[in-house]
Amino acid sequence: MGKIALWILPKRGLLCVGAKANVPLCGGKKLNKKMYRAGMSVILSQLIRDERLLIVDTFDVYTYKTKVLSEKLKEIGLNEVLIVTDEMSESLYLSSRNIPHVAAVEVKNVDPVSLLRFEKILITTNGLKKFEELLS
Repeated sequence: MGKIALWILPKRGLLCVGAKANVPLCGGKKLNKKMYRAGMSVILSQLIRDERLLIVDTFDVYTYKTKVLSEKLKEIGLNEVLIVTDEMSESLYLSSRNIPHVAAVEVKNVDPVSLLRFEKILITTNGLKKFEELLS
């Protein structure tokens, strides 16, 4: 018997199930905005309890080189990390896309699956404020 994958599409709020890895089959289970917000706040509070959520003032890379970002993450002691910012700079996007197990996203593109998948979540203070606005 094959593996069954489960997706929650954040834009539509649909719960999708599929037998293939890249092809979701949406069954029409719609999550209300209220339930989606409640789920995201529960995930965030659990991340804080597990000490997986790191809050920094700013996080930016001033060059697009992957090596610079990789060294910066090693200094902090992060291997598998999701970087959440309020506004994505081009240098952060370009330097993070070639590092395995590292992703950089804006607050509006964060989904529950990625919050649970990554070992640590690094979020800026402005990103956290914007996240609170989205959840309220």
